[in-house]
Amino acid sequence: MYILNNNQPSKIEATTFTALHMKEKDIEDILRKNVDMLCDDEESMLIVGQQVRNVSNGRSDLTAIDNNGDIVLIEIKRDKADIIGRKESFEFQAIRYAASCATIKSTDKLIQNVFSLYVEKHRDKFEQQYELTYQKLQNDN
Repeated sequence: MYILNNNQPSKIEATTFTALHMKEKDIEDILRKNVDMLCDDEESMLIVGQQVRNVSNGRSDLTAIDNNGDIVLIEIKRDKADIIGRKESFEFQAIRYAASCATIKSTDKLIQNVFSLYVEKHRDKFEQQYELTYQKLQNDN
């Protein structure tokens, strides 16, 4: 890995989230605020849920909608130990979460059951974004 400073590459040592003392929650917050890190140039995603409970009381870390309108589940594991130390395999966890999302049959249900809870949890962010957008629209007119 390299870091660029003034177009000059400098090699940096590979590290792990564990070595950086980062918890899964820290990674979740980074991805929630910068979901485009997971997208290529033609893709985009909008986070619509965080720690969404499913019918079996499991929680998917992040829920998003991609630019095709598909639900995307983002499950974060800090390192191999987080995967190996589980009661069930990571793959079964993903299938269980996906099956739970398959019960969402309409945009209204997604908004009601997932997005409205996310907006409430991050109300300050949404109010700030609304205010900035409103001010920009006012200034443009």
